[in-house]
Amino acid sequence: MIENPPLASVQIVRSKLRRPRVVADFVVRSELLRLLDAGSELPLTLLSAPAGYGKTSLLVHWLEGRDATAAWLSLDRDDSEPMIFASYFVAALRSVFPAACAETLACLNASPPPSLATLAGSLSNALEALPAPLVLVLDGYQHVDSPSTQALLDRLLAHPASGLRLVISTRQDPRLSLGALRVREAMVEIRVPDLQFDERASATLIERCAGRAVSGEDLLHLQACTEGWPVGVRLAALALRNGDDAAAGLARSLSGESPQLQQYFVEELLADQTAGTVDCLLRTSILDRFCAPLCDAVLWEGAALGETLVSQALLRVVSSGAMLCTVIDDGRHWYRYRRLFREFLQRQLSLRCTPADIAELHHRAAAWLATQGLLEEAIPHALAGDGGAAAGQLLARHRNLLLGREQRRRLDRCLRLLPPDTVEGDPELLVMKAWLMYHQGRHVEISAVVDRIEALIDSTVAGIQLPGSEALRGHLLALRSLHAYLEGQAGSAVALAEQALQRLPVACVHTHVTAQALLAGGRQAAGDLAGARDGIRQALAHAAGPIDACQAPLVATLCLIDWMAADLSALQWTADQYYNLGDARFASEANAALGRYFLGLVQYQRNELSLAEATLLPALAPEQAPRLGYRTEMSFLLAAVYQALGQADRARAIVDAVCERLAEKADLPALFRARACQADLALRQGRLAEAQDWARSFDPGPVQFVYRFFSAPHLTLARVWIAEGSDESRKQAARLLQLLEAQLTSRHNVRFLAEALALQALLEYALGDESAAVERLGRALALTRTGGFIRLFVDLGQELVKPLKLLEASIGNARYAGQILAALNDDWLVTAGRQQVGADLTRRELKILKLLAVRLSNIEISEELCISRATVKRHTQNIYRKLRASSRREAVVRARTLNILVDG
Repeated sequence: MIENPPLASVQIVRSKLRRPRVVADFVVRSELLRLLDAGSELPLTLLSAPAGYGKTSLLVHWLEGRDATAAWLSLDRDDSEPMIFASYFVAALRSVFPAACAETLACLNASPPPSLATLAGSLSNALEALPAPLVLVLDGYQHVDSPSTQALLDRLLAHPASGLRLVISTRQDPRLSLGALRVREAMVEIRVPDLQFDERASATLIERCAGRAVSGEDLLHLQACTEGWPVGVRLAALALRNGDDAAAGLARSLSGESPQLQQYFVEELLADQTAGTVDCLLRTSILDRFCAPLCDAVLWEGAALGETLVSQALLRVVSSGAMLCTVIDDGRHWYRYRRLFREFLQRQLSLRCTPADIAELHHRAAAWLATQGLLEEAIPHALAGDGGAAAGQLLARHRNLLLGREQRRRLDRCLRLLPPDTVEGDPELLVMKAWLMYHQGRHVEISAVVDRIEALIDSTVAGIQLPGSEALRGHLLALRSLHAYLEGQAGSAVALAEQALQRLPVACVHTHVTAQALLAGGRQAAGDLAGARDGIRQALAHAAGPIDACQAPLVATLCLIDWMAADLSALQWTADQYYNLGDARFASEANAALGRYFLGLVQYQRNELSLAEATLLPALAPEQAPRLGYRTEMSFLLAAVYQALGQADRARAIVDAVCERLAEKADLPALFRARACQADLALRQGRLAEAQDWARSFDPGPVQFVYRFFSAPHLTLARVWIAEGSDESRKQAARLLQLLEAQLTSRHNVRFLAEALALQALLEYALGDESAAVERLGRALALTRTGGFIRLFVDLGQELVKPLKLLEASIGNARYAGQILAALNDDWLVTAGRQQVGADLTRRELKILKLLAVRLSNIEISEELCISRATVKRHTQNIYRKLRASSRREAVVRARTLNILVDG
């Protein structure tokens, strides 16, 4: 039985059966009316959104524009019990059809009260017997919290009457079988995203209510503050209507401290909540976003993981839709308060709690967020709770994490969150800032920061040194070593790196590994290549920390040393040894991509273009590229590959896209190199004017020649000046190349020294000094012959052909010079567009190419085709030349890329 008062004791308030009035300036939105009309044949239409989203006004306006018969019932907290709810339900139906529900009335008046099943059956039959279709609106359904009443309505919707369409307006989802209704497609839902105002609706309401329009800037401000909340827009409009200054009125009204907003929030949102819930709302308003464990940490000092605390009750209220709150993740774990509501809660918190109490809340939030690694969120709370020094210490404790390759942008954001005085007064933070500057390419700025660190370390208070000063001196020595290396002072770089390693704790992973890399780099720059390599290998053998933080940077350093030494064979061996042969230690995506970069460098310089393309493309796949620190360098290399393959437009698109991306990110050091690469490509494609524009705006700053990657901007500048061909530009090029030769020689950077010498040969030949040109070019070839560099010379253009032919006749250079000349010839054919690669293969060569593809040897091919081995060799060489390949494997890969290998 349902233990509730019979109908005779239920006093029906007739005004609750009457539709409310719609305000005159109501904004009609046709898309919402279409949504309501879409459910005309469905049992249920659900409007679910917090207070102030215009649900009631929308339904009244919609009903006034329809011819259909409709009934209205406004519910409040006294209507939740089943007998009262059913009595009002019946009264609403009888307000339209006076003779309806006679048996249900008798059932409600019976003593004892009927069971739920009996009442549901009687009401269902009465609904089925209605004389005409009816729309029944239940407004304010959030007040119905009785499980029996929810069960009664659920029964009616399980077998809905054909003539009744139920429309429920509520601030939180009812406990009905909504999932089953969705599956049966028996329901239309209208929620916050549908109901919130866009800019157009906000502007319309402001103009109608306030009688004036607002500027575009004010409208954007309005949208940002209200987040499309209709009541917020209306209150702003009312403030404008009552004020003289439009801008001031708008600013006053769009704040949680507005008296009108405060009154609304108190009456509409907090009135039904317990004192405990309100207190939790106020205290959690300090959070930008929140979840249950974070709320526990803030609300309950010393909360342990898994404890059941008041936060669960709070999140039930928040997730119900009763508050102006938004879920911000798919798992429905994280929420945030809407901006105006949060401002209101923070205002109330400041009135009820002392500053010390609020600071303690921030302290707890910072501690929990820091344990979760959410440093960008923890730092502002640490500042608010404990001040700048504590926030700086919190960041310093995560130094090793943030100095990692993938975390440096986070470090930049975190440092910017701290007050400048906090950073400048803390040597640990300055150490992090200095290393960040190095990784950002801001080398010139590092020296001043290092001086500041040293001054702080040397400072004493009452004769006591700063805590951790020994480790800090290790960081300082490593930074001094870096500065010396960048300045070309190899001996000092080695000595300082050795001293840093003696002082640095092993726990300082990033700086310890960097010092090892600087020690090796300094040795290489001093001419001790063997010592540099041995030092890296010993460091690798003893590295015990995380792979990505310890071994991976050392392997990359070894690869860069091999590259600067112009030793392609060693570079390939190192890349194969650590990246390409299944070494489980280097199996991460970033390390695998780095290995592809170094292998691509080798293949490109050896003119194995198809192999280089196949190697680089997987590392630049869209799902991987954003996570890779070498993405820019790999893009430059791939663009060079496509340019060499004759795909100039594709090459240009890659480089332009890189420049655009770096410009958007304001990554100026990387953009400096990208613009140089863009100019180099323009020069190779015959767009001299564009390259000259770049050269005129080139601002290298203090010149440093630590060239470690694919290209060097200063060498590109020299190329542009040589291409200009004027006396002045050639003099500029000669002076720059002379400086470059001296610097690169002193640093033992063989790879870029060879390019500088080759450019000097071009310049000397253009000036008519053939003997000097041949001498310079011979020196360049002597440096690169062992490594087998081809593209280094080919990319300098056809102007190199004549000096190369002069050099070809000299003893010891004929074969190597001939290889470069053959590559230059192929490059000219591609650039000039006179021959499509592979188009001139003969039938015999095609047959041999197919046999190469199935891995037959020369002997087997000669037997298969009944020709001599010498003939097979001659045809094979022709195939290589026509496909611009240097090996069987590359020829087959290139042929498959060009769809030359087909059946038949």
